[in-house]
Amino acid sequence: MGTAAKIMVVDDEKQICQNVEKILSKNDYEVIRATSAKEALEKMAKDSFSLLISDIVMPEMNGLEFLKLVKKEWPLTKAIMMTAYASTDTAVKAIRLGALDYLSKPFTPDELRSTVELALSGDLTEAVTTEKEREIIDVDIPFDREDVAKYTGEDFVDRLGPSDMPVVEAAPETLENYCALGKMVCDIFKKLGATCKGGNKTGECPQLKAKKRKAAKGKGFDSEKLIGIDSPFNYEETVSITGPEYVLNMHHEGVAFMPYEELKQNVARMMKKAPERPADVIEISRERVPAGILVVDDEVAVNNNIRKILSKKGFGVDQAVTKTEALEKIEETAYTLVLLDLKMPDVKDLELLKAIRDRRPETMVIIITGYASIETAVEASRLGAVDYLAKPFTPDEIRNATEKAFRLAA
Repeated sequence: MGTAAKIMVVDDEKQICQNVEKILSKNDYEVIRATSAKEALEKMAKDSFSLLISDIVMPEMNGLEFLKLVKKEWPLTKAIMMTAYASTDTAVKAIRLGALDYLSKPFTPDELRSTVELALSGDLTEAVTTEKEREIIDVDIPFDREDVAKYTGEDFVDRLGPSDMPVVEAAPETLENYCALGKMVCDIFKKLGATCKGGNKTGECPQLKAKKRKAAKGKGFDSEKLIGIDSPFNYEETVSITGPEYVLNMHHEGVAFMPYEELKQNVARMMKKAPERPADVIEISRERVPAGILVVDDEVAVNNNIRKILSKKGFGVDQAVTKTEALEKIEETAYTLVLLDLKMPDVKDLELLKAIRDRRPETMVIIITGYASIETAVEASRLGAVDYLAKPFTPDEIRNATEKAFRLAA
């Protein structure tokens, strides 16, 4: 089968195309190269290919846009995506858009050959998705700033445009008033006649030094930081739901507490009050919002916080803290969405996700985890998870993912 397979390799870096061709040619695959999505589409319109291997970060049309178009026009062509800017977000999107696998650069020749063999042999299968889901997936700017900055630096990310390529492509050192000491364009450098007197004496950029001092002074509690893995919510967002008193009494697991002595004093004050006459009890009929969401997490604090956030948007939310409880509730109720923690006691790998998909294939599932990895994101997406959120996440992220899942289910 390998001798008959024709493979299209797409990467805007010509050297990578050549390396992939060299590796796969040794296995007698016929490899055709393209350095842009446009060139690849022109060649694919004239010939048929068994497999597409495409980079993600490319000019004009990024790899996810390209993949979406290829799977629409040539649904039988298998696809593998590769990238130096690997993230769980792009991994999930690639798999849900129809890719069989997702390779993080750099990869070894054996990793490439093995993945290609699995793809062509049929051992890797496409995730079951709908046309509606593929239309909803955002492919315009699919890269997380921090993920890209790891590899390229903040200056590169600052210059990224909507095509995920730098708006200014000139080398920074060629720019006017560029100071090599501070590695930036500097107004003070310009005013001093293209020199940095203070920096030349100390060997350190005065502006960067001042920023470091300011940052050092400001160390301590930062309300912009997220609280932690098990209570993954922004400080201001948590205050808006619970009040500042609750947050001030939170310990490291995200649960509010009160000193024992203060608790005793409060109880004593309550006991001194004169007994009040029994209140007239008036029963008020309240219509309970039907539960459309099940949150499954062995951390009760996480369950409670997610429930509070989603309830404010009118969602009805049930909770489960064990595998047994989760399966019982899944059997009893046809939830629209399950928010599922990846690691729970007595749960092996993704068996709970598989069980939910077997029992309720129509139910949307979003993975929430403090142990995010490309591998689990890819595997969960293959098994039917429509999204994958790494803890810590913000209330907006959980709300947006939930609303997207409900749009898919509608």
